[in-house]
Amino acid sequence: MQHRLAAAMPDLSPAERKVAATIAANPAAAARATTSQLARAAGVSEPTIVRFCRSLGFGGLGDLRLALVQQDNLPARMHRRIAPGTPVSEAAGAVLDTAIAALESARRHLDAEPIERAALALVRAARVELWGFGASAAVAADMEHKLFRVCRGVTARADPHMQAMAAATLDGDSAAICISHTGRTREIVDAARLARCSGATVIAITAPGSPLAAEATILLGAQVEEDTSLHVPMVSRLVHLALGDALAVAVALLSPPAAEERLARMKAALKPRRLD
Repeated sequence: MQHRLAAAMPDLSPAERKVAATIAANPAAAARATTSQLARAAGVSEPTIVRFCRSLGFGGLGDLRLALVQQDNLPARMHRRIAPGTPVSEAAGAVLDTAIAALESARRHLDAEPIERAALALVRAARVELWGFGASAAVAADMEHKLFRVCRGVTARADPHMQAMAAATLDGDSAAICISHTGRTREIVDAARLARCSGATVIAITAPGSPLAAEATILLGAQVEEDTSLHVPMVSRLVHLALGDALAVAVALLSPPAAEERLARMKAALKPRRLD
């Protein structure tokens, strides 16, 4: 990557050269940085980061970060497979290592731009639907709990018939968040398509290139390898939960002051229900 940066330097604008110098000085930090963090570190605007990535032939900052990890051999934790015969004394550590590896991989591939776009859509939406099945239904329920505090009309549904009926009643002021590891479950793909045809913004948390991703207005890509050889926790669920947290934080940061007042009223309503 250092050679690639040096070769591109003559063709870069002065602002882009600042970005190149910042990355060359600390590639490990750049591999973890968001667009805004890298822009602040280089003293440039966020659009400059996007232009810089394209100048080097990358589609965005996510691709650049991945190249930094792969080409410069930055450290990355490898997950430990759990197989029949794995000592129970080692299983707990292996489960945590697998979870950490999945989250570290998601961090390296994270693109903040679609999260910001999705957050803006949620702030503007008068109604927010969250759909998922199985482990994804648990993620939808968790996101409902978080987004309920800052969004309007938030409802999580795990029943395919209710999802289909809800999708048919959405409009341009609505948003539907569809969550699926594979993105190939027929019912949620059909519901996403119906929601999009109804004019709603469809936000998909799923594998890039999947049928569900193709129906999305905004894709929060989550390419996660699952080990199904033994009954182990689904690491895709952890990545989806983390993306849901990131989205909820982004919505809170973009929300108008009225949202803070709403949250304050919620906290006041809960206070008498807690023991001293």
